[in-house]
Amino acid sequence: MAVDFRIGHGFDVHRFKRGRKLILGGVEMPYSLGLAGHSDADVVLHALINALLGAMGKGDIGSHFPDTDVRYKGISSALLLKQVLKMVDREKFRLINGDITVI
Repeated sequence: MAVDFRIGHGFDVHRFKRGRKLILGGVEMPYSLGLAGHSDADVVLHALINALLGAMGKGDIGSHFPDTDVRYKGISSALLLKQVLKMVDREKFRLINGDITVI
């Protein structure tokens, strides 16, 4: 039986901004600057979301959670990830391995 093996590569970048919380991987980091963005701007979870969507051939985070939609203003990226993981399950995909590099 052939196995459908796919790889997704995610990337995300946001600039630093005063007056925002710094959220990385769903964890608030004690730092004087946060990241600018429509949601909580969690670059770690955004990259993971992009990798999962890419592996499924389902576009990227912006196509599912556009920054023009007020429903996603300030939303936790962990909630967005939960929605994507439901899609992964629905589509019968399975995550085998994930690596994240923060620069």
